[in-house]
Amino acid sequence: MDVKKSDWKTMPIPVEKADLGYQKFFRTVDANKIMSGYKPEDMDDRWFIYYEDSWVYFVRSWTGYHIFGFKLAVSSNGSANVIASWANRNNDEYQSRSKENDIRTINDLINGIFEVEPS
Repeated sequence: MDVKKSDWKTMPIPVEKADLGYQKFFRTVDANKIMSGYKPEDMDDRWFIYYEDSWVYFVRSWTGYHIFGFKLAVSSNGSANVIASWANRNNDEYQSRSKENDIRTINDLINGIFEVEPS
């Protein structure tokens, strides 16, 4: 069952965002996993991830803050490319160390939650 935004309490998408320049290609099977989303199962799960209007959103489960987002262009065969990305830059919601660290975090989440190896 696909996760929807309404499955979790979320705050509005931040106005203060920075372009990450995140680029990635996902095979069909991996794109499907990511677009299905992830709903936390207990308090130890820190992330809520959902797909809406071509965007994948990474939300902190405790606060509901949107931390990262990336837009997918899905091909006719179901594979997908990231064509836009951002990170929250509202310091009250998220304190980034660097774009490189943000990209590493996204890759770690995709690998850890969806078992998609970074390419």
